[in-house]
Amino acid sequence: MKQYTPSYHTLNKTMNGKILKAIDNVMDDYMDRHSKMFAMRLDVHLPEGTDQSKIMAFNHRFIEKEKNQGYDPAYVMTREIGGKNGNMHYHMALFLNGQKTESIKPHLDNAWKVLIKLREKENQEGGKIDPCNKRGRNGIMVKRDDPDPRNLQAIQQQMSYIAKTEQKENVKGKTFFKSKKKT
Repeated sequence: MKQYTPSYHTLNKTMNGKILKAIDNVMDDYMDRHSKMFAMRLDVHLPEGTDQSKIMAFNHRFIEKEKNQGYDPAYVMTREIGGKNGNMHYHMALFLNGQKTESIKPHLDNAWKVLIKLREKENQEGGKIDPCNKRGRNGIMVKRDDPDPRNLQAIQQQMSYIAKTEQKENVKGKTFFKSKKKT
């Protein structure tokens, strides 16, 4: 479906081409299946000291919650170590059925609910869901038949942040995850 030319911003950072390609592939697959796509970013910070394998439990529960509400979610997620205290955190590019949603709020609420249940189960406090809106809008709608490529390019630009190589150097194991292609 590629009706656009990638125009990734770099924020003066080096980008991981494999992650950029994964974003493109997930977006292409999504636009082949839906006439409208709503794309947003969120960052997940698990409570300090949480076993990092719990991110998969968080992700599974969050994606299931989104599926059960009819949003047909697809995602690309990366893991990083960074910030002031060097904590592990995760960036997620989330793609949703634009016929069912046009706001980031219900999805942030779902992520918070899943994080709160995880904290209760682990008997921990802390962690957060960051709406990633410090540099402007978060949540961009695009229509499959829109001849103007600017919204698709804006989505690519916004999502490219998760592909930066900075803060991924010291991460052991797999640094990114994505939803499986649907047919």
